[in-house]
Amino acid sequence: MTPRPNFDALAPHYRWIEAVTFGPLLQWCRVALLSQMLAARRALVLGDGNGRFLAELLVANPTVIVDALDISPAMIELARRRVGSTNRVRFQLADVRLATFPPAGYDLVVTNFFLDCFPQRDLEELIPRLVAALEPGGRWAVADFRLPERGWPRWAGHAALAVMYAFFKLATRLPAGRLVDPDPLFRQCGLTLAHEDSRLRGFLSARLWAKPTISSFPGSIRSSNGNEG
Repeated sequence: MTPRPNFDALAPHYRWIEAVTFGPLLQWCRVALLSQMLAARRALVLGDGNGRFLAELLVANPTVIVDALDISPAMIELARRRVGSTNRVRFQLADVRLATFPPAGYDLVVTNFFLDCFPQRDLEELIPRLVAALEPGGRWAVADFRLPERGWPRWAGHAALAVMYAFFKLATRLPAGRLVDPDPLFRQCGLTLAHEDSRLRGFLSARLWAKPTISSFPGSIRSSNGNEG
């Protein structure tokens, strides 16, 4: 397992750094799929930092219960202040790579600008564990950077990512050195892409992945009025 990053020193400054670099676009990306989360009952939110997405989720879905996990005590403190006193959120200070999750314990998993923090080998271990924590028919919302497919937007994306990874490696000891596309791992685990929205020629992407229902798994039997088929 790669070394743990430390976001504590960055926590008080993250909001203005984000505003200077991307304006409102990262927050747009975090909340772009909120309308798809209104029926969620139990959510796992990973690495939300100062809680800007979490606060919006609690307002949009007034009944959802959330487990919010972060590796940074300073970020968790900021998130606690933002959401206020509530019994609908359980904060957990942990490295997600060492955390345990109940099997099929959530109908929603949210990773906003989180998976980009990990190298390939960590994602290969982490993604199947999180899929196992998602109940059949559950959804996984991912807001993150993606390299545009071609042309100058792709080269501009490469340049922007190189600067960002160099900064975060220096400021936080981030273990990842480049952006890894998690889509093949999602598909290997049986998830399907249900919805997508993007900005900046695809550089910012909000994607919703769906886990099959039990009746959709290979070998399952569907029945209607006692008849198979």
